[in-house]
Amino acid sequence: MFEMFQYQFFQFALITGLAIGITTALLSNFLVLKNQALIGDGLAHVSFAGIIIGMIFVDEPIYIAIPIVILAAILMKLLMNSAKIHGDAAIGVVSSLALALGFIIISIGNGYNRSIEGLLVGSILTVDIVDIVFSLLVLGITIFFMARSYQRLFSMTYDYEYAKFTKIHVKKYDWLLSIITAVTIVLGVSSVGILLISSLIIFPAISAIQIAKSFKHAVFLAVIINIIAIFFGLVGSHIVNIPPGASIVMIHGIIFSVLILVKTLRRN
Repeated sequence: MFEMFQYQFFQFALITGLAIGITTALLSNFLVLKNQALIGDGLAHVSFAGIIIGMIFVDEPIYIAIPIVILAAILMKLLMNSAKIHGDAAIGVVSSLALALGFIIISIGNGYNRSIEGLLVGSILTVDIVDIVFSLLVLGITIFFMARSYQRLFSMTYDYEYAKFTKIHVKKYDWLLSIITAVTIVLGVSSVGILLISSLIIFPAISAIQIAKSFKHAVFLAVIINIIAIFFGLVGSHIVNIPPGASIVMIHGIIFSVLILVKTLRRN
C-alpha cells in the first residue's frame, strides 16, 4: 500500500498538492465570507484560455497564463467597483468570455500537445519540478502576505466600510488578494483541473466555519481540512485507480458532511 510514496511522480504530486492546498485554504475564508467564492471557478475558466494561448508561444504555457489571469482578476475588480456589477455577475462575464475564446482558439488551431481532458480534470500526477517551485513560491508569498496583512484583511472581510473609515488602504489589499488568488488558480488548474480548483477554495471555509470558534480558528481548520483532503484524496485515487482531482473533492464532500452532522448533533 505504501509503495506509492517511493515513486517520484507521487512525491511531486503530494508536494505540489499540499502547497496549493495550504495556499487556497489561507485564501478561502477571506474570499468565501466576502461572497467571492466563485472567483476560483471564474479564474479557472480564464486559466483555460490563458494556457491555450500560452501553448501557441512557449513550451511552458503557465508563463503566459499567469499574467493573463492576473489581468482578468483586475478586470473583474474594475467591473465590480466601477460598473457597479455584482461580484458573481462580474466573474461570470469575464470567465464566460475567456472560456469561449479558449474553445475558439482550439477549434481554429492545431498541434496542441496537451489533453483538454487533462485541463478539465487535472493531471497532478504529471507535475514537474517547475510546478513544485512555482507552488512553493506562491505559498511563501501568501504566508508572508497573510502574516503582514491579517488584521487589515480581517477588518475588510467583516466590515468593508468600517475598514475604509479606519484608513486601511482597502483597494490596495483587495488588489493584492486578487492577484495572489489569480496566480494560485493558474497553478491549481494544472493539478486538480478547471472543474475542481474552486473546490479547494470553497470547501475549506464552509467546512471550517461549522465548528470554528473564531475567524483565526476557521483559517487554521481550513488549512488542516485541505491537507487531509489532498493527502487522502491522492492516496485513495492511487489505491482505487480514480482521477486524483475528483478523489480530493469527494474527500472534501465527506469531511463537510461529517462536520455538518457534528454541528447538528451539538445543537440537539
